[in-house]
Parts: sequence; C-alpha cells; structure tokens
Amino acid sequence: MQSKIRLRKFSPSDLDRVLEIECSSFTVDAYSETGFENLYRKHPGDFIVAELSGEIIGYIIAYDSGGFGDFDTVAVDPRFRRLGVGKLLVHFMLDCFRRKGLKKAFLEVRATNKVAIAFYQSLGFKTVEAIKGFYGSGDAYRMESEI
Repeated sequence: MQSKIRLRKFSPSDLDRVLEIECSSFTVDAYSETGFENLYRKHPGDFIVAELSGEIIGYIIAYDSGGFGDFDTVAVDPRFRRLGVGKLLVHFMLDCFRRKGLKKAFLEVRATNKVAIAFYQSLGFKTVEAIKGFYGSGDAYRMESEI
C-alpha cells in the first residue's frame, strides 16, 4: 500500500479535499479554510499531501520552529487509516528535519485523543508536558521526539 502512495507539496487546488479530511478527522477545533490558507502562506514548502490513485488521502503540515521540528497537523481520510499513511507522512517530515540538521521534533495533541497519542508513541514521541486549556476547549499534551 505505502509503495503506491505519492507524497507531494500541497497546491491551493487541493484545499477542498484537505478540508473534507480535516472535518472528518477533527470534530472540535478543525482548521478553517482561512486557517489552512494562512498556514500555506507561512509554510508553503512544509504542507505535504499523500495521494493514492490521484486522490488525496492525507496531509501533514510540519516546519522548522526555531531549530525544532514542529508538527502542526496531520490527518488521514478515515477510509485509509491504519494502512500506514500517517506513519509515512510523519517519517517523511522527520527525514526532512534530519536533513536540515534538526535534533528534536515536537507536537501538541488533545489529551483526550488516545488514538493519536498511541500513534505518536509508536513513532517514538514521548509526552513531556501537559498544557491546560491549549485548545481553549480542552487540554493538550506536548510530545517530543529525538530526530
């Protein structure tokens, strides 16, 4: 399956599909169209989509944040979860960070999102801090990984 997935940079024409995946992945605090447009303007080379047979099935936005890799958002279409798409996206960005000479990466995850926490732990991330009210409506864990 992973060998058939193509990773490429996001294009503004991908936005509608990315929004579909976002809304099906995050019932609370999903990025809006404007939110994605702002992230794309700030980090155009760090917004990657995963395609299978020409269909976008996932995406990741991660960038250098002051010498650390910062994973802003990762999502996979529910129909394609547990097939290694998210893992492929995260490893791709970790490799990019490694080539840039970064030594650590971090992310925040909703404290109630046990599936995502387990996913990141399986990739070597460790919880280093609890952040009260990070999402406004909920707490988060900061997780870090050595690169």
